[in-house]
Amino acid sequence: MVKRIKICTGPGCKAWDAEIMAKQLLKIEGIPVTVVKCMNKCGGGTSIRLKDRGKIFKLRDNDEVVSLIKGETASLTEAC
Repeated sequence: MVKRIKICTGPGCKAWDAEIMAKQLLKIEGIPVTVVKCMNKCGGGTSIRLKDRGKIFKLRDNDEVVSLIKGETASLTEAC
């Protein structure tokens, strides 16, 4: 399970519903979620940094939030 999550709310990520994803994650107890400014990994989805893995992933669909919560990152796209 994911320990900590940072969600980018820069202009590109807002276009991919970053704020909605952040609200969904904040409703779940036990996972600290931090909303941050631009991570400079623009394009292709909302940038999410997993603190326990140190990588930035792209979420393109609200359904991917469920995979993220479970720690299932194999289906997620890593940001370049």
